[in-house]
Amino acid sequence: MRLLAALVVPAVLAAPALLPAPAHARAAGCGGAHDLDGDGRPDLVVGAPSATIGGQRRAGQIAVAYADGRTAWLAPAAARPLDGFGAALATGDLDGDGCADLAVGAPGAATVRVYLGGAAELRAGPVLTGRRGLGTAVAVADLDGDRDAELVAGAPEASGGGEIVVYGLRARGVKGRKTFPARLGRTKQRRARTDAFGSALAIGDFAGTGRARIAVGVPGAGHRGEGAVTVIDPLRGKAKVLSQAGKVRGGPERDDGFGTALASADFDGDGYDDLAVGVPGEALTDRDLGAGEGAVHVFSGPSFREKGPMWSRDTKGVPGRLHRNDRFGAALAAGDLTGDGRPDLAIGIPGAASAQILRARKGKPLTPSRLLSPRLSKTSHYGLTLHITRGTLYVGAPGTSSFTGSVYRSTTRLPLDGRGLTGWAVS
Repeated sequence: MRLLAALVVPAVLAAPALLPAPAHARAAGCGGAHDLDGDGRPDLVVGAPSATIGGQRRAGQIAVAYADGRTAWLAPAAARPLDGFGAALATGDLDGDGCADLAVGAPGAATVRVYLGGAAELRAGPVLTGRRGLGTAVAVADLDGDRDAELVAGAPEASGGGEIVVYGLRARGVKGRKTFPARLGRTKQRRARTDAFGSALAIGDFAGTGRARIAVGVPGAGHRGEGAVTVIDPLRGKAKVLSQAGKVRGGPERDDGFGTALASADFDGDGYDDLAVGVPGEALTDRDLGAGEGAVHVFSGPSFREKGPMWSRDTKGVPGRLHRNDRFGAALAAGDLTGDGRPDLAIGIPGAASAQILRARKGKPLTPSRLLSPRLSKTSHYGLTLHITRGTLYVGAPGTSSFTGSVYRSTTRLPLDGRGLTGWAVS
């Protein structure tokens, strides 16, 4: 989208409630998954889940930055403290009209609000409710091949270690729901209250069958929080668990948080989507102290074997030095940044106020490219959120502007007023 999308946090300024627009206002020239107003150009959405709205602390709001220069600040009419509206964002055609719609997570209220696009302004759509933490992560993709997208929402605080809910499977819009719990019948994955199953989501055709699968981050899995990722076939109910155990580099350690961030794309051009997994708690200098330098693994579809090195600031060719609490891999985004038609991988390093780009080339592993470092302090948390669209990388820095937050187009700050963007998400 042209401007922003959401992730986690604070600020002031109340936004007006969203009012439904007349159906006849729907535009005919919708231009893809990020065009919300039907003008053929991508828009940008930014979440400010910690914003204070109408005196309600951390109720949250979102900014919709349209390609024509308009910015709309939106919040639910009945804002409540700690709702965290805007903590997660996703766009896609949910109602089958060819225009992008918007899903906004409010995990403190255990809700996901859907806004329908295609008109000059977004229209209020269904409000989906569920178990604790619903809306911590959201994703939109066609999972059943019916040409309209399904909505996936994570509820990592649900009892039993968390769950994800798929809306609209084999149905139009977001009608119907299918729940996948932390413990799936055909996996050996143990279930614990602290698993946080559903904290992160990525969707890809990892098997090359034309049917998408859901990768679910479980960063608290294991008795020491080593983390895991569960890849689910939503139509068949089959699942596969990935972790740092076995032949995967690095090894499972306390508070690694394997699965904190996920991104999927066909990085090597073999026709199968690959899965990038962030492990921001990975300790590379002192494994006993949880140094948190961070790392990223890339698993190749359909085998899910690790491809290339375990990426970190200690990997050959990656600029910079290892530092404690860099949290390399805290955020991930996939998309073509070089114009060669291949999806590249952006890696957030918020503890170093940086973002690393890995370039994709057909038939070859990812290779280090640019390091983005706009000379901000570490407390800016530049790199905590990432979003790529149409060759442009947007980077969140929620610690800037007295912790009201900023969004950068690469390393250039966008002219948005900080209104509680701290801890936000982008789409």
